[in-house]
Amino acid sequence: MIYSSLFTRIIVALRGLKNFNTFIYKFTRYEFWPWYLIFLPLLPIYVYGVIRTRKLLYFTAANPSIDMGGFFGERKDEILALIPNEYKASSINVTNGLTLDLAKKVLAENNLQLPLILKPNVGERGNGVRLIHTLEDMVSYAANESEFLIQEYIDYPLELGILYSRMPSEQMGIVSSMAEKEFLRVKGDGVSTVGELLQSTPRNNIYYPLVASDYTERLAIVPALEEDFIVHRIGNHIKGTRFIDANKHITKELNQVFTTLSNELTGVFYGRYDLKVPSYKDLQAGKNIKIFELNGVSSEPGHIYDQNTVFTAYYDLAEHWLRLIAISHQNIKKGVKTTPLSKFLLQVKNHFFG
Repeated sequence: MIYSSLFTRIIVALRGLKNFNTFIYKFTRYEFWPWYLIFLPLLPIYVYGVIRTRKLLYFTAANPSIDMGGFFGERKDEILALIPNEYKASSINVTNGLTLDLAKKVLAENNLQLPLILKPNVGERGNGVRLIHTLEDMVSYAANESEFLIQEYIDYPLELGILYSRMPSEQMGIVSSMAEKEFLRVKGDGVSTVGELLQSTPRNNIYYPLVASDYTERLAIVPALEEDFIVHRIGNHIKGTRFIDANKHITKELNQVFTTLSNELTGVFYGRYDLKVPSYKDLQAGKNIKIFELNGVSSEPGHIYDQNTVFTAYYDLAEHWLRLIAISHQNIKKGVKTTPLSKFLLQVKNHFFG
C-alpha cells in the first residue's frame, strides 16, 4: 500500500513537471502568446490612425466590399464570392442540417468528392475547421454547426498565407508577407507510436490533446524509420501548423500576379490570401493557384511568427498597420464610410457574447 501510494505520487509529480515544462516552452515562444499580448504594444499606432483619419473605426474603410473591412464576424461565403472561380476552391454553404441522403445529393449536385474541408461560415483562427473522409462525419458535423461551408480539399503540397495590399491611388500593389505552412508532423523511428513521438518534443506535445480528440486512431500508428508522418492536415496554428517565413520568394513577378488577381476583386485593398499551389514556380507564374480563404483587415502577416525575436515581429506588424492606416485614410477621403459604432458594438455583442 505504501509503495503504491509513493508510485502514484511520483506519477503525479512527473505529470506536473511535464505540464510545467510545456508552460515554460509556450511562455518563452511568442507564437504561443495570447493575441492581445502581440497586439497590445501596437496600441499607439492605432491611436495615431484615429488622429490621422479622425475616425475611431478607420480600419473598417480599408475594404469597402467586406463587412467591417473584414475585422471580424464576416461571412466567408460572401468574401469567396468576390474571388474569380479560376483561383478559388469550390465551396457551398449549408444552413439547414444534413441527412445521409441529403449529403449525397449535395455532393453530387456540386461535383464534390470526399475528403472535404468543413468550416463555420463565420469564424476565426481555424476554430471548427475539419477535414472529413466520410458522409457520416459530415452529418455529425452538421448536427453541431448551424451554418457552415463544404469546401473541396486541395491536395497540393504547398500551402501559403500571402498578405497583399494596394493603395487606392496606385495601380500596382505589393505582397508584404508570405508564410509557408508546415503541418503538424513527426519523424518516424520505426518503433515509437505517433502518440509517443508527439510527446517526445515540447512543441508537438502541446498538440497531443488535440490529436487525441480529432484523430484518436492515429496515436497508435508506428511510422517507418525516417518517415515524415503528417499528423494533422489543417493549416492553422491551433492545429499545430508552423508558419515559416517565406518572404525570400516575394518578387516583382509575384506582385504582378496578385495585383492582376486582386484587381478583379472590387473594393478589396488589404487582406491575406490562404491558398494552395503545386510549387513556387507555379505561384510566380500565377498558375494552379487555389484560394480557400481571404481574410481582411485583421489579417496577420504570418511570417512574423518565424522571427529571431518578438521585437522584429512587432516591427513588421507595425509596418503593416501603418500601411493599413494609409489605405483607410485614402478610402475615407474618397467618401468610403466607416462602420457606425453602434453596429460595431452590436456585432461584438452578438459574435462574442451572443
